[in-house]
Amino acid sequence: MAWSKLSRQERGYGAAWDRVRKVVMERDGGLCQVCLKAGRYGVIAYAVDHIISKAKCAALRWSDARTDDPSNLQAICAPCHEVKTEAEQGKTKRPKLTIREDGWPGSE
Repeated sequence: MAWSKLSRQERGYGAAWDRVRKVVMERDGGLCQVCLKAGRYGVIAYAVDHIISKAKCAALRWSDARTDDPSNLQAICAPCHEVKTEAEQGKTKRPKLTIREDGWPGSE
């Protein structure tokens, strides 16, 4: 994905976002909520993620206030965020190939 030429403020991540982000991180204890739901405890979150993506919210014609409401936000770690974003964009990762004992490539 190409980097956006818009500033973070133009993309909707200005001072108001910083305040909401802080509230969500405090509410979630700075822990990844996706990991917690999967039974992985104590994984530190690095970002705040829209549970329903901004693109989908726009398609649903949600207001900016509803899109950025804390009920639609969660603290999330980098690996979970990457997987979630790829799934939302319809991308999948190919399995990692290794060389098997017989000398041919195979997936793990």
